Amino acid sequence: MANSSVRYVASGDTQEFAVTFPFISRTHVTATVDGSSATFTWNNDSLITITSPADITADQVVLIKRTTSQATRLVDYVDGSNLSETDLDTDSKQAFYMAQESLDELTIIDDAASGGTAGDILVADGTDFINKTVSGDATISSTGALTIANTSVETAMLAADAVTGAKIGDDELDSEHYAAGSIDAEHIATGAVETAKIAADAVTGAKISLFDDSYAATDTHILVADGTDFDNVAVSGDITISNAGVVAIATGAIENADISGSAAIDAAKIYNGTISNTEFGCLNGVGSNIQTQIDGIVAGTVSSVNDNDFRIRDNGDSSKQIAFEASGITTENTRTLTVPDASTTIVGTDATQTLTNKTIDDDNNVISNLVVTALKDGTDGELITWGADGVATTVGAGSAGQYLKSQGADSVPVFAAVPSGNIVDDTTPQLGGMLDVNGQALGDGTLELLKFSETGSAVNEFTIANAAAGNGPTLSSTGTESDVDINITPKGTGVVSITTTMNPTLTSTGKALVMGF
Repeated sequence: MANSSVRYVASGDTQEFAVTFPFISRTHVTATVDGSSATFTWNNDSLITITSPADITADQVVLIKRTTSQATRLVDYVDGSNLSETDLDTDSKQAFYMAQESLDELTIIDDAASGGTAGDILVADGTDFINKTVSGDATISSTGALTIANTSVETAMLAADAVTGAKIGDDELDSEHYAAGSIDAEHIATGAVETAKIAADAVTGAKISLFDDSYAATDTHILVADGTDFDNVAVSGDITISNAGVVAIATGAIENADISGSAAIDAAKIYNGTISNTEFGCLNGVGSNIQTQIDGIVAGTVSSVNDNDFRIRDNGDSSKQIAFEASGITTENTRTLTVPDASTTIVGTDATQTLTNKTIDDDNNVISNLVVTALKDGTDGELITWGADGVATTVGAGSAGQYLKSQGADSVPVFAAVPSGNIVDDTTPQLGGMLDVNGQALGDGTLELLKFSETGSAVNEFTIANAAAGNGPTLSSTGTESDVDINITPKGTGVVSITTTMNPTLTSTGKALVMGF
């Protein structure tokens, strides 16, 4: 059983055939039908559909064969490169498959076969080939000449009507070979009736009406039928003929229209025969004037190539191509692409890729939608700041309970311990803005003394003011309205009590009752 090929005798009802052997690349697999190259498409790595010929008939032989690349190594190891399992497998498979293919070519010859005797041939016995001497009714020489043995051709070997008059020697037939009355007109050969055999005046004009009355044996003339009889005419036009039967085609007589489109004209037939068939094959796919393209090459440098004419394609799969497009460039402008002095990968705007070894100038670029998670991982607790030199740096993580302390414009901030003591140590504490109690109360640390609540649409508030000697502090209602009440609401059945050892006065400058003691 072959390891690199599979042979089928077609049933005539399918174009699909299984590929039973492994391969490195689909390009290494070929197919033939009755020895002629076939084209096919891949259903998957183990099944193909033959597309040409379009109809494979019953009993045609389909051969699917693997031919691994021998001229080129599929893996080229380079100093300093990564040694991957894939490259090792590919390299070893190439050698292994080529060995299999060589053995498959050899195994069709039987081990017992030898150089043999001169004239021996290799004959298949159903499994392989072995050298045998040709014997019996025919023999063969070492030059390939076949000889039929004397007396080996018997009556049974002759097909009906196989022996023609040309195969019977002169004067070999006697009257004993003719049955009485068997010779009739159809058995008289053309030209066999000679003048001596014809009675005087036996042939009348009625017997030669096949020929025109003007019939004459003019030199180089031929007999041509005109629908009624034959007349002798001179050969003219593209072809002439001599009286020896030699046909000559006139110079310049064959034109393009005279040549069949399917004619296989060899390159050697084209003046002056120095262009090979392979070179003609290179013209396949040329879509414009070759001279025009050549004129565009100056001193080995392409001065300009139309972007719709220039393509780079994969040598293994011509459907993979790179096309360049210049239509997006502003008129009268030349854009230069400079390749770095390194093997690299081109970064595309629409492709998902990772940039490495790149410096992005923030003065000339905008980085948008940068989220915190996109930043490089750092140390837990560190803060980002900028030093006096304007260079970004980090502030080391502090300890629990420390606060961030500024050291001025020339130094980065640091985490420092909270000074000992409490707020009462500061004799002049100040708020830089509104005190937000965050829903909490004011107290001595154990009990609530004063609680606050806010009205979302409030425009009025209390104002507490101290006073100089001789005057009491003031609790006033203030706000944007011109008249603002003061509301004191006890809880439940509680009452509002004002206690004093003097004569207090409750005065309202608005609508409230003024009460004095």
